[in-house]
Amino acid sequence: MKRKKMDKVAAVAKIAEQQSARELNVVRQSHDEKSDRLEQLVQFKEDYETSLETAAEKGMPAKQLQDYRLFMSKLNQAIDKQSREVETTGQSLEEVREEWISKSHRKSALEHLLQAQRREQLLARERAEQKESDENTLARKSANREQ
Repeated sequence: MKRKKMDKVAAVAKIAEQQSARELNVVRQSHDEKSDRLEQLVQFKEDYETSLETAAEKGMPAKQLQDYRLFMSKLNQAIDKQSREVETTGQSLEEVREEWISKSHRKSALEHLLQAQRREQLLARERAEQKESDENTLARKSANREQ
């Protein structure tokens, strides 16, 4: 592939890798937020259970105990739902991370290829210059011998 085309391909790969990195950050942030929310719910449940135990030891009306249990049931449902969301975003995070890794490897491979091509072109240019210099030196020596 010609150098200009390779430069364009590498530039496109770099842009794709950067977009993928941004997407990874968005998904990671969403996953972290959902995980934090789950931790808050679990902590709230633990605190609420402690409060319930303390209140039950002191004695409480049956209606209040029923309300506590109903609330705990709803809280457990919320924790289950949040756990599923954390699991889903965790899977999405892994998929997006794998995509980013793939794009990052592609970008790096193209950059290495371009560097190798540039080194090869530089070497070829240096060899051509050396050959021209050697030929000029030989031509001058020949001209000096003929005189």
